[in-house]
Order: sequence, then C-alpha cells, then structure tokens
Amino acid sequence: MKIKSKSSYHKSENTFRFLTFAERLANVNIDVIHRIDRAGSYEEEVDTYFSEGLTKWRDLNLTEHFTTFLREVSNKSQSFNLLVFHQRSIVESLKTHLSTKNSLACQPLLDLVVQLARDLQMDFYPHFPDFFVIITSLLETQDTEILEWAFTCLSYLYKYLWRLMVKDMTKMYSLYSTLLAHKKEHIRKFAAESFSFLMRKVPDLDALLNHMFLDLEEHPGKAEGVGQLLFEMCKGVRNMFHSCAGTALPIALRKLGPSADHEVSLPWDAVREALDQMAQAAANHVEKEHFLVMWESLQTCVSEALRNLNKTDVDEEGQASDHLERLLFILHTLVGHRNGAKITKPDAVCQAVHELLQTPALPGPCCRLVLQIISSLLLGENVSLPNTLTQDTVKKVFSSGMDQDLILEFTKEMFTMKQFEQFFLPSLLQYLEGFFSSLDSVSRHSAMEVLVSLILAKAPPPTDGSMAFETYPLVFTGKNPGKEPGDGTEKVSVPELILSLISLPQDPNQTITDLSLPWAALVLLPHLRPLAAGCVVPSLTALLNRLLLNVEREALGKAGLFVARQALSSLLSLNGSAEVLSLVPVERVKPIIQKFPTDMSALLLGDLYYTRLSVNGCSEHLSHGALLDLHQMLHVNLSSNSSKIRLLTLRILTHFEADLKPSESEDSVEVQPVFAVCFQAELVPASVQDYREKLLHLRKLRHDLVERSLPRGTQGTFQQVPLRYLMSMLFVNFKPLWDPVIELIVTHARGMDNKEFWRVYHEQLELVAGLAEKELREGDDDADDEDGGSALQGEPGCDVIESGDVGVLFLQRLKMTSDPSERTDFTNFRGLLWRAMALVPDRVEPRSRELSPLLLRFIRNEFYQADLLVAPTQDLRKRSSPAAMEASTVGEEEENREEEEDRPERKMPPKRAAAKQLIAHLKVFAKFTNPRSLYLENSLNELYTQLLCHQDQQIQRAALECVLTYKDPNVLPYKENLERLLDDKHFKDEIVHFNISEEQAVVDASHRAQLIPLLMRVLFGRMRSKTGSKFQGKSGAMQRSSVVLRFLAGCQSEELGMFIDLLLEPVCHHGQGLCLAAVDKAISETDFSAVLPLGRQHSLLNIVNTVISKLGHLINTHLPRVLQILLCVTASVSTILNQREQLKAGCIAPLKNLRRLGVLRIQDFFDGFDSYSFTPDELDAVFQAIVWPQVCRLPTESPYSPTPLLKLIHVWSKNPRYFPLLAKQKSGHPECDVLLNVFALLSAKNVSTQTVAMVMDIAESLVTTKDLLVSEGEEAELSVNGSVFPQPPEGAYISLEHLTQGARLLQPHISTLLQYLSGIVRNSVRLKKKKFRSQVAKELNILSKLSRFVSDKDQSSVLIRLLLPYLQKARNPQETEIDILSTVQNLLRQCSNPASFLKPISRLFSILHNKLPRQALTSVFQTLGDLERGLKYITDTAAKLNAFDSRHLDEVYFDVRLTAFQEATRRINDMDTLDMNFIYTMMHNCFASFEIGDMSLADNATLCLSAVLTRLAAVGRGDEDYKEIVQYTILDAVRKGLRSKTESVQHDYTTVLACLVKTFPTRRDFRDLVQLTDYNDPESDFFEHMKHIQIHRRGRALRKFAKQLTEGTVVMSSRSLQTYIMPYAMTALFDEKMLKNEGMTSASVEVIGAVCRRLTWSKYLYYLKHFVHILQTGQAEQKLAVR
Repeated sequence: MKIKSKSSYHKSENTFRFLTFAERLANVNIDVIHRIDRAGSYEEEVDTYFSEGLTKWRDLNLTEHFTTFLREVSNKSQSFNLLVFHQRSIVESLKTHLSTKNSLACQPLLDLVVQLARDLQMDFYPHFPDFFVIITSLLETQDTEILEWAFTCLSYLYKYLWRLMVKDMTKMYSLYSTLLAHKKEHIRKFAAESFSFLMRKVPDLDALLNHMFLDLEEHPGKAEGVGQLLFEMCKGVRNMFHSCAGTALPIALRKLGPSADHEVSLPWDAVREALDQMAQAAANHVEKEHFLVMWESLQTCVSEALRNLNKTDVDEEGQASDHLERLLFILHTLVGHRNGAKITKPDAVCQAVHELLQTPALPGPCCRLVLQIISSLLLGENVSLPNTLTQDTVKKVFSSGMDQDLILEFTKEMFTMKQFEQFFLPSLLQYLEGFFSSLDSVSRHSAMEVLVSLILAKAPPPTDGSMAFETYPLVFTGKNPGKEPGDGTEKVSVPELILSLISLPQDPNQTITDLSLPWAALVLLPHLRPLAAGCVVPSLTALLNRLLLNVEREALGKAGLFVARQALSSLLSLNGSAEVLSLVPVERVKPIIQKFPTDMSALLLGDLYYTRLSVNGCSEHLSHGALLDLHQMLHVNLSSNSSKIRLLTLRILTHFEADLKPSESEDSVEVQPVFAVCFQAELVPASVQDYREKLLHLRKLRHDLVERSLPRGTQGTFQQVPLRYLMSMLFVNFKPLWDPVIELIVTHARGMDNKEFWRVYHEQLELVAGLAEKELREGDDDADDEDGGSALQGEPGCDVIESGDVGVLFLQRLKMTSDPSERTDFTNFRGLLWRAMALVPDRVEPRSRELSPLLLRFIRNEFYQADLLVAPTQDLRKRSSPAAMEASTVGEEEENREEEEDRPERKMPPKRAAAKQLIAHLKVFAKFTNPRSLYLENSLNELYTQLLCHQDQQIQRAALECVLTYKDPNVLPYKENLERLLDDKHFKDEIVHFNISEEQAVVDASHRAQLIPLLMRVLFGRMRSKTGSKFQGKSGAMQRSSVVLRFLAGCQSEELGMFIDLLLEPVCHHGQGLCLAAVDKAISETDFSAVLPLGRQHSLLNIVNTVISKLGHLINTHLPRVLQILLCVTASVSTILNQREQLKAGCIAPLKNLRRLGVLRIQDFFDGFDSYSFTPDELDAVFQAIVWPQVCRLPTESPYSPTPLLKLIHVWSKNPRYFPLLAKQKSGHPECDVLLNVFALLSAKNVSTQTVAMVMDIAESLVTTKDLLVSEGEEAELSVNGSVFPQPPEGAYISLEHLTQGARLLQPHISTLLQYLSGIVRNSVRLKKKKFRSQVAKELNILSKLSRFVSDKDQSSVLIRLLLPYLQKARNPQETEIDILSTVQNLLRQCSNPASFLKPISRLFSILHNKLPRQALTSVFQTLGDLERGLKYITDTAAKLNAFDSRHLDEVYFDVRLTAFQEATRRINDMDTLDMNFIYTMMHNCFASFEIGDMSLADNATLCLSAVLTRLAAVGRGDEDYKEIVQYTILDAVRKGLRSKTESVQHDYTTVLACLVKTFPTRRDFRDLVQLTDYNDPESDFFEHMKHIQIHRRGRALRKFAKQLTEGTVVMSSRSLQTYIMPYAMTALFDEKMLKNEGMTSASVEVIGAVCRRLTWSKYLYYLKHFVHILQTGQAEQKLAVR
C-alpha cells in the first residue's frame, strides 16, 4: 500500500515559537551603514524629513503617547523655516516624551530624532549630548526591540552628524564611553557596533587611541568594551576584516608599549586587556583564510619590540621587556584559540618563535609566554607542522638557556603530545642528564619529579595483581653537554645515581624520616636504561624487607606501606621469573596484612605477593590452612563499602587452594569456591547493560546453592562469607540490584544458624548507625578533606621538606591511595538492611535485646535532630567553645566570631529521609507477633503512642501497625476504620460513618475507654498534617481541621478533655498552680538549650486558634488552663527574645512570629469569651506575660502596621467590661501606662494610615461607649488589681457624674489627641480627598466629642478658626457638619472672645440648608448669645428666622419666620448707625430664605435686603460699609444666584440686583446697568422683564438687548456683560423647560453672539472653549450648541 505523503502544510517546526532573550538579541540588527534607505529620502517635494516622518508615523502609531506629541509639534514643522524657528520647542517636546517611562511611542520618537538631525544638521549638534543621555537611559530593559531602536537611532545620528563629531572626537568619546563599562554584555556590544562607524572616519586614529587608553586609567572597567569597539571598527562583512584593519591594527598594537616618537605613558595592563578582548573577538568572527592581516601586524610589532629590547639601555630595558611581554600575551591568545584553528601560516609563527628563543637574556615572563605559545603550537589539534620543524623547536627550547623551572613546567604540559617519544623524549632525557650531574640537590629533585610524573602518566604501576608490568624505557646515553671528560671528577650515570637513592641507613633502629626519594627511585628503576637487573634486585630486596620490618614494628605507617607496595611492584617488574619466596618470606607479608587489613597499600602488596606465589607454584603457602589464617584477618573486608577493598581481598583469597566440602550428590560438575564466585561477581560492573550478568553470579550465593562452594572449616567460619558479600552489594548505588540481593540475604537468614547470622548482621547495623551519627556530629565532609593533608604530615616517613617537588608529589599520591574518592550512602544501606529484616520477622524477633536499643537510639540521636515537630527540646544557643573563648585574646575572639558566623550550622539530616528510615525501622517491629515480650517494651509502647500523633500519615500508619500487634480486643474490631482514617481517599467518608456520639454509637460502650484515646491521637495527627493527595497546602489543612473538630463535637465531655490534654501535652507543665505564679516560673525557668521546638509551639498555637473558633462553646471548663498555658508560652518566648544576642542565627524570626501568634491567641480569647470570669490573678498574668514587656515599645514598633498588642488593646477598647484593664498601672513605672503609649503613636514619625485608624478607633470607642450596666445573669464587672481611673481637673466644665469610664480614661490624653486632630484639620488637601472621607468623618466625630473636655482658651480659638472654613465648603455629609458644629459649640464655651466668631458663624446660614445641621447651627448661635449677653437680640432673631414647625415633620414655621422678618426689617429701618453684626446675620438668613422657594419668605427677605441697602445709602460710613455689605456679601450672593438653575431664585436675585442699581446708580459696579432700567415705564425695564412670569416677555427683553448692544445704543464693559447679562442667556440655553420655547433659545443665542462680539480675545476664547467642551460632552442639544 502506498503511504500517503504529508501535506505541505505540516511543517517541521512551528511558524511562531517562543524566542529566548539570547535568541532575540542575536536577531537584533543595528548596522545602518549597509542598510539601503527606501523611505523617500530623495524626493524633492519633501520640505523636511521631520514632517515626512510625522506623516508616516501618524498612521503607524495611534497610541495616546504619540498623539499627544503629535498635537504639540504638528503645526510647527510644515516647512523648513517653521522647523528652524520652532526647533527649541520641538527638541524640548522630544526630550519630554522620550523621558516618559514605559512609553508606547519609543520607536517613532527615536526615528523623529534622527529625521530632525537630518534637517537641522549643525544646529542639532548642540542638543546631541542631551539626547544621548536620554536614549541611553532607555537601555535598562529586557525588551530587545527598544534596544534595537535606541542603538539604530544612535547609529543614524553618527552617520548623519559624523563630519561634526569627528572634529570633536574626544568629547564624543567621553560622552559615549560610559556605555563601554555597562554591566550587561549585549549593551557593550551594541554600543561598540554603533560607534564603530565614527571610529573609521577619524583622521588621526593615533591621537584618539591615546585618549581612549588614557581614559582607562581612571575607568579600568571600560577595558573590555574598548576592546570590543576596536574589533567592531576592524570588523568587515562575510567573516573578514574591514579595509581599515591594515592600518588600524598596527597602530593599536604599538600602544602596548612606549614608542620612540611619543612619550605618552599609558595604563599598559588595561591596554593589554582591551587588545586581548579585541583579539578574542576577531578570532571568533574572522575566518582563518582572512586572518593574515592580524598575524602580520602582530609579528611585525613583535619584531620591532625585539629589536628595541636588544638596542635599549639598562634603564629602559624593563619597559621594552614589558612591551614584548604584552605582545606575546596577545600572540598566545590567538595561537591557543580553539587549538590553533586561526593560525593562517603555522611555519611563519614557528619561525617568529625561533627568533625569540635565540634572543639572549629574554626576561622571565616573556620566556614563560614563549613556552606557552610553543606548547599551544605543538599540542594544537588544528595546527600542522613539519616533523623537522617540530624537532628543531624542541631542541631550541632545551638549548635556549631559559630558567629550568619554566622548561620543566613546559615539559609536564607536553606529556600528551603526539609522537612525544620520537621528538621530545630524547631531548628531554639529555637535558635532564645535566641536572643529575649537577651537585645542586634542588635541580636533581626537580628532574626526578618530572621523570616520576612522566612514568605515572605513561606507564603507571599496577593497581592489582592481574595487571601487566608496563615498561617505558628511559635511555640515558651518558652524553652530558654540560661536563667535560677531563675535569677530574668520576662520572656517575643517571641510573646508578637513582639506584643509590634506595639505600637505607645501616642501623636498623634508625627511623626513616623521608620516604619520598626512595619512592621516586622505586617508580623509576624498572624503566631506566642502561641498568642491569642483577645489581638492582639485592638493593630492592633489602629495602623491601627493611620497610616491612619497620611497618611491622610500627616505626612506619601508611607511608611505609605505600613505599613497600611500590618496592614489591618494582621488584617483580624487574625480576619477572624470580622466586618471590627467596626475596621476601611469607612471614614478612602476613603480619602486615593482619595489622592493616583494610589499608589499600597492604592489600595491593598482598595481592601482588600472592599472585607471584601462585605463578611460582608455591602450593605449601597457598594451602587450606594458610587460607584459614588469612580469612580470619580479611573476612571483614568482604562487607566493605569500598569496591576496591573487596576486589583486592577477593583476589588474595582466590589464590589459595580451598578444600571444599565433599559433594553429597554424585554430579561430577566442578564446583567453584565461594571466593571465586564473589570475585567473578565483583568484576562485573553494576550498569544497566551488565547488572543481569552480575545477578547470575550473585544468585550462586543463595544459601542452599552456596553450601557446596564453602571451604571446610569450623562451624561458622566460611558460612558468613556469602552473607557478608551480599550485604556489601547493598552499598552499590544501583537500585535494580537491591531487591534480588535482599531475597538472597533472606535465604541466609532462614538457612543459617540464627546466632551466626545475627552476629554478622548486628555488626553491620551497629556500624552503620555509628557512621550516621558520626556524620551528624562532624557536619560537612569538606572540613575533613581540608585536614587530610595536615594528617599526613605527622606520619613517619612524610617529612619531605628537603625533597622539594618530589616530596609534594609523594604526598599527593599517598593521599589519593589512603583517601579513596568513593562516596557511600550509609543511610540507604541501613534502610535496605531493615527492609530485609522485615521479610524475616520470626528470625529477628528473638533479637529484640539488640534491636530495641537500635530503634530508640535512632529516634533519640537522629530522628529528633531531623524532625523538630516530634523532638522534645531544641537548643537555640550559639555554638561556641568556652575554653577556647577564655584562652583567646580579644582579637582572636573577633576572628572566632566571624568564623562562627561563616561556618554553617550543624548538619541536619533531611526530614523526609529521616521519616523514610523511621518507617523502615517500624515496619520490622510491626511484624512481631508478641510485642509484650520485647526488650524495653514500655519505651517502645510510649514511642508508638507518641508517633500516632505525628503529622506524617505514613509514620502514623506504621505506628498504628505496631500498636495493632498488641491485639487489644477493644481496638482490633476497629482496625479497618482506623486504617481508612489514615487514607486520604476514604478520610472524609470514614469520619462521617465512624460516628462516636452516644446516640448513634458505632463504638461499643465497653471499648470506648481504650479506643477513644487511640482515635484522638490519630485524629490529632491528621489535624496537624499539611500534605496529602486531596488536602494540599494551608487551606486543605484548615479544612481537615474543621472536619476533625466537628467530629470531636460528638464526644463526651471527659473525652473532649482528653483531646485538650493531648493538644496541650508538650506544655502541660505550664498548667500547674496559680496563673501569675506559673508565668513567673515559665520566665525564670526558660532554658535556651532545652526549648520546646519552635515548630511544635507554632503548631500548638495554630491548633488552639482552630479549637477556640470551632469548639469554644464546649470547652468552658478547660478555658482557665488554656489561658494559663498560652500566657506561659508567650512569656517564655518574650524572655528568649529579650536576650537575642545569645541566640543562633535563623531562629529570631520564628520566635517573633511565635510571640505574635501568642498575643493574637490571647486577643482571640478576650474577643471570643467576653463573658469569661477573669480572676485578678489571671489578669495580672496577662499583663506580666504580654503587656508590660512590650507596651513601652508600642510607639517604635507599631508605626508601620498595628502590632498584635495594639490589636489586643483595640479589642479591650470595644467592650466597656475591659475598660478597667486600660486603667491598670504598673507600680513605680508610670511610663508603662497603656493608653499613654497608644496615643504616643499619633506623634510617631512615618506612622501608617492603618495604625492611625486603629488608634482613632480606640479613642472613638472610649469616648462613645456607655458604661457597663451589670444586671442579673450577665457577666460581672472585672476586678483588676492596680486599676486607677483618672479624675477630671477641678473647675472642669463637665462633672464626674456626667463622665463615662471611657471619657475618664481619655482625660489625661486630651492634649495629645487635640494636637493630632488640629494637624488633621489643618491638612486641607487630605480633607478634600475622597479616599480619606470616612476616616476624616470619624476624626471629626471624635473631635466633636473631645471638645467638651478642652480647657485651653487659645487652643479653643485656634480649633474654631480651623473648623469653620471646612463647613463653608459645599457637599459635606450631614453627620460631618453636625459633628463640627457640636465641636464649635463646645469650644465656644472655652474660648476667650466668643463674639469674634459671630460673622464666620453667621455666614454658615447661607451655606447649610439641611434641617439637622441648620438646627445645630441655631443651637451654636444661641450658645453664643448665652455667652455674650450683648448679642442675645441677634441670636434670638436668627433662631426665629430658622424656626421649624414641631407639629409637622421637616416643615418651616412660617408664622414665626415672617414675624421675625418684619421685626428685623423694622429694626433696620430704625437704625441711626449701622449695626453690622445684626445686618450681617440678617443678610445670610435672607440668602437662605431665597433657596427655600416660598414666595412670602422670599418677598420678606427681599424687603429686608432693600431696607439694608436703603439704610446703607442713608447712614453708611462710606466705602468701608459699602464694601463690607455690598461688594463682599450681597454682590457675591447675586453672582451665584443669577447662575442658579432654579427660576425663582434667579428672579429673587434679579430683584436684589435691580434694587442695588436703583440705590447705587453712580457706583462703578452698577453704572453700566443703569442703561437697562426705566423707573417711569416698567414695560421698558430689562430687570422687570427678566423676572416676568411670561417667558416670551423675557425673550423679547433679551432680543432687544442684543440688538441695542450690536447697534451700539447700549455700551457696557466686558465685566458687566460677563457677570450680569451672560447668566440669563446661559441658564436659558441649558434649561430643559426652555428648549420647547424657540423664541427664548434663539434670543439667548443672539445675546451670546452680541456679547461675544464685545469681549476681549482672552474672554472670548474662554467661551469658545466652554462651548466646544459642551459639544464634546453632549451637555446640550447638538444643533443648539453648534449655533
């Protein structure tokens, strides 16, 4: 069948895919030089590029940011002349909009900057620095598009302004170079790329480079950026150099040192760093074929520097050598780049190096670099050199006369060179021969170290007996170029010289201090030529026997063993066929193995020795008896965690001829000894590919199969071999092996004698437990590794100071041997051992005497350390050694403290790993059948019970299984129920069905006594659990807690008491005795080294919170104990925090959180149990534990957010029963007063709005809450020790009987509150803001209540002056107005001159129109009359003018008001001199009467105002009274009234205006309006018409006025037209009723047109904008508004 091909629509990758930041950066292109302009740049009809850009972007960018900019500049750039004229404002607009953060118009704005620069050219240049700063500020972004736009903009600016910039290059570079030191690499790269165009245009590059490099002295951080810039300047297209590179590179490279022409001193190191960066960037970009320019420039500069070096004097030699060194540094960078991938002509480079090698007295640093260059050339994979040139180079190096240390260092690097033996080794050996012939021991040791390193790299000694002895001939010819034959000294060959090093002192008792040289000689001897083996063997044998003897006598240790091992290896290598017995007797080797059975060197020594014995056929020493002896020594190694130790041990044991037990079956199958089986298994690696083969060998160790493979011996001798080896396989970190191996171990547990099996197994259990504890004690292994070198220094034979490099190498190799690099997971190993035991519980149960202590030891020493939610105590102290502290000096103390802070805290095992281990332990005990007979059964039972409460349900389940092994008949029937409660899937269902209430009892009554405590523990653990498949996170835990607590509500009260006991179990000792005594005891007995773990305390406080909220009504009898324990816990935590300098790092934050939770629980207690009968002792304890330690810190701790203590005080302030607590005093400590510290927060710096709101809430509660009235059956008043309520001061306005308790508490703090509130009232901005409206209302309410207690007269006056302006603003809430008036009324009683406030208060009559505030205002006015009897007539009249009819709701009392108006008018008419106070009050009442809308009241008010004006004209005091009455009061009201939308109000004010014109016709304000009046003919009077009931009459008047104004018959000022005429027309236009009347609206439009013709431009523009706004907002009908 033909397979259908895929559609072309199926692509290999998505069209759109996410690009990482790096990928997006790679796609950025800012190369504008090679970009073709197709934007119509050459169209002749375009006047300016800027306007062309605006036209383009007008359609492409419609964001608000750009349209705003467009509006500003579009009319300033239509022509070039306009653009030049407005250039300053356009530039400022561009700067402003580019500086806008997160602007959406970046791209068009940056493009327009470029277009402006193209237009203005030279004129733009002065603005460039400012734009540069703004554009570079945009670069701090992750948006690659903005980066591209910004750098493209800069690149274009350089392109169009380069002629100007090149003339001012130093300034330009100083401005721009800040980007070269930017912390982000991509910005440095883009900066270099954009500026490179300008660099190529510079005529004098030399001077510019001098300036750039001199700048590096002050800013060395720019070096890398400068290097990138130089590269970008020389960078060309298609992986080539730019054409300028040929001239630029030599100039730049010559800046690495002083030149002959210019004596400019540059920061040479920074220059080198910059040019090195340039070289690296060039090597990454330019291809090999095009790199010749760089090589030639560099080689020319090196040759010049070399000539200068040879010419210079001694004084200048240092500068010349440094110059050469810097050039060689760059050369080395290029040669080494990607293993020589960029070397265009390797031969030429090699020749240049030869020239350097032939230079006499080349400085040391230069020599080192030359050798590094040669090393890179010879080792480079991409470098191809002719063999002759390679050989010639090597010879030149060794004959160059360079420092020997440098050459030896170079030699070690060359060990990996191809054809090393052909080209390098002969010259090296010849060179080293000269070292050995020298008398200088240091040179000899250096040469030895090189040879030993060479052998260890090329032919290392064998690491086990099966490896072949490799030889690497080192042929010394004896032709020493340094020595002449006839110099009179006897010549010793190098091999003989090295052989002489293994001779030891004759005295056998003399200790050997330095074994490094004999070891080096032993490594070399098998490889030296010419050297006869016959003359070497005796010396080697003697050395080996001597070393073994010394090791046996303990004169030597590990170092002696290490050298002895090497000696035997060399001996066997030199003498391949000799009988090893004749050289070293067995009696020498056995004691060594016996003494050091686990030492790697001893085992390798034994392996080599017995391998040779086996080869030689020495059967008598490889007999069964010898095997028994050796097995006794090495049997422990079979269970070692080190695979190398196991392998060497098994190799040794396999050499012996084991007598196997005779086979009972007649099969003639050859049986392998057990050691051979283990050895074959050990040889197979544990990998995915090979582990099955390994298992095939391991399965032969099954107990029933391995019996035939066991050698004969006493009972238990060889039976433990397969068991030990199988146990060691559990160390292998390969999971597929573990289960099969455990199965094999189980066969041995069942088949072996129990005593024998347990002896081996228990040994491993003890060992691994000890190792786990040791790891916890020691902390990190890294510390031990650091001490490894110093540990070897004390070893005999390791005093290698005189051996130089050989000694160092010796110690390194010795350390590698003694400290294998394998890391073992002992924890996992222990878990697997316990897993295996769980499979054979019947074999393990009888061994409880060893097992039970192991479990309890694990719990005590490891589990408690890991899981502090179970541990009984926690140590919070800093770790320090007292003895060391006493002995050390002050300086050392500081040093120790720093080290202590740097060192990590004691290493803790991970909680999950510890839980896993515990479950493995418990699963073994859960399989036991007779738990009551176990050793330490009481402790185990207690442990199971404790673990049932654990929050990990896996541990709970394991503990439950252990409990169920007791087979309690009261518990066993409910096994399934309990197990389902521990399963997340069935938890909810089970807890519903498993009902324990007495009505629907699922539980038998006789079983409750045993089952319920167990059930309580299980459910308590489930409550604490925070994980699980269905309940994850905090919300799930809270949900589960609620479910459990609802379930517990069905318990009997005694059982609920058991749950409370269980909850409080860790802190039950705090519940004994009286409350205050318990708190004092908790404080005094707090021990930092044994605190209840902070996690447990946190859990306890959280659960108490849940219990109080869910079961509060059921636990009344337990409340005293809960309160007492909460107080003790919180007091203890506070005590610890008071001495925080003694605490270790990391526990202060959890302690603070605990204190916070403790106070919050107490707050919940007071809030939730407000009827609880607190005893005086308990309340004293509350203060002792919570209030006194923290109350003085309230002003400093609460400003940022309310602390829990402040929240607690807030709760107290809400309930009058708790008021005595706020009055409690601490004897002898007046500063601890609760409210004093609370109200001090109001004057704290930077106090937050939440804190202020809470403090003001407290004040409001105190001032508004009534006293507690205790009736029968309700809670009694609290009895509080030391509670003192303040008394009011003598002569106070309010007596004690009228004061509530809350008000008395506030008495001492009135001044603090008033100071704050006066500041609030002064803050007019805050009063206006909407978001503060509710808070301001509350504060003003408090002020109104507090004002009763003010006694300071000046303060009262100030507050009144601050509050009254607030009332004069419209649209205040009624409640706020009433509060302020109440405050003013109270303050008036205290101020010194109440009469001075008559006028400001009178003015409020025309502002406050609602009934309740108006009544309050009348009350204030009457208080004023009571205080100043001279004003009584005014206040009485005002009260009558505002009378309300009590018979009808919300209705004014017309009769009283009309009578009052008549009286007032009569009084005014009778005045001989103007009573300004009376008149002022009457005028504002008249204005208020207009607003009511009643004709009779309005007429009376008009008559009253006419009377005022008449008397003013008759008896007024001239301008002063006129201004006061007319200009500042009546005219102000008239202006507002004429604009009123209410027709009657406008008419009333028209009447008043007509009266003003009639009374004062000559005044400037009314002179123009006289033209509109006609007192003889009312039909011609404009004002009479405007208040006429017939609308067409009003329209006729307006049309007539418009005509007169247009014709010039009437001439009026702009002010009069705007103030008095326009309101008539405007109100008519926007009145919906008038829309029907065409004549009126058209007349209004005519008036507006006529008036606008007479206005000045500014006033006309105001009306124009006003009507445009009306059009936009649709406030009027569109056609009308357009007219």
